[in-house]
Amino acid sequence: MTVGQPHSPDHKDADIIAFKEIQAKARRAARPPRDPEEDMRRNRANVAALIFAAVLIVVGWLLIQKLSANGRMEDCLMSGRTNCAPIKVAPGD
Repeated sequence: MTVGQPHSPDHKDADIIAFKEIQAKARRAARPPRDPEEDMRRNRANVAALIFAAVLIVVGWLLIQKLSANGRMEDCLMSGRTNCAPIKVAPGD
């Protein structure tokens, strides 16, 4: 190989590539056939896990919001204010 020429695979590289392709085909042929019922169970489990994770995220977000509101209320009360939680009165009263 000279400096100006692109690398061309020699005979040894081609043999290695061919051998790896043969190995991959043999591994695919040796695998047992996929069971559609097992795939359905796996899909259901994945969907259940996704729903569980989404519920955890929503509950966590709500908890953070509630704790943040409580923290602001405590900060207001600790600063000595008396109007931290204003009472809403109907306009006609």
